[in-house]
Amino acid sequence: MSPVVRGRREDQFRLAVMNLEHGGVIGGDDRPWLESMAVLRDWDPDVVLLQEMCSPAGKAAGLRAHLWRTANELDMTGILGPPTPQAVTANHPAILVSRRLRILDDGPPLWDSGGGTWPAWCYVLVQVPGLLFPLALYSVHLPARCAQEQKAQAQRLASLMVQGGVISVAGGDWNCFADDGYSHDQLAVMPAHLRPPRMLTRRRGGALELEPNLDVHDTMTGAGLIDVTASVPAGRRYPSELCSTSVHGGGRIDRDYATDGVQDTVGQHIQMATGGSDHHARLTVMSLAGLASLTPREPAP
Repeated sequence: MSPVVRGRREDQFRLAVMNLEHGGVIGGDDRPWLESMAVLRDWDPDVVLLQEMCSPAGKAAGLRAHLWRTANELDMTGILGPPTPQAVTANHPAILVSRRLRILDDGPPLWDSGGGTWPAWCYVLVQVPGLLFPLALYSVHLPARCAQEQKAQAQRLASLMVQGGVISVAGGDWNCFADDGYSHDQLAVMPAHLRPPRMLTRRRGGALELEPNLDVHDTMTGAGLIDVTASVPAGRRYPSELCSTSVHGGGRIDRDYATDGVQDTVGQHIQMATGGSDHHARLTVMSLAGLASLTPREPAP
């Protein structure tokens, strides 16, 4: 199971992020889902940001039943987001909220009701006991195959998070890189199908040059949001080094961005393979006292 999660329950806010990979049920086999649920029970999170919540049958029928099965397994309330844009399978981001918390709002706000691209995230506003202000939490799953669409989604999300002034965390599967110093050689060994959405490619004199595409990361951090994992001291991380968040390698594509100050409240950050997904799950343990010391901003007009 996971490393020991230190600290007292009443002094913490625990945020888990997990990509279920096809809902955790493949070909009628729900053992991957059971593995994921075992990890979440062990972690006892207040909120879970889920990606790839989908029907075990791969169709719309059964989607909400599977969401409620998952939520009931953990004694939580489930919030379902819109279908992930450009996804090959009908998967959705979702959020699970402990019954210890009050849900004040959910979303996302839709910017186009005329058949345009849906937001690539699910949103919930929660009141946490011990805090005088609510927290906004976003489960994000950016499109896997188009860098332009990833950037457009990130621009909309970053703008909403910063404009609202609420203490916020957006976590999930970004399907692109953070500024972790990837070299040409590191990128060259990754599968070629990852180049269009994740890399800048050029041919100069017959030689192929590869650089990481950091448009999404630069969009989020350029708006003042913080790459939480990278900002946590190595001694509070497990593993201590920044590393791939997939069992197949391919970089730290699963991460969190938060309004400034949240990173200073983190006492422990855990990343681990669950046996139930091709993505690592992550748990961020925050100090309630630290969160309470933050000051939300007034919303911008």
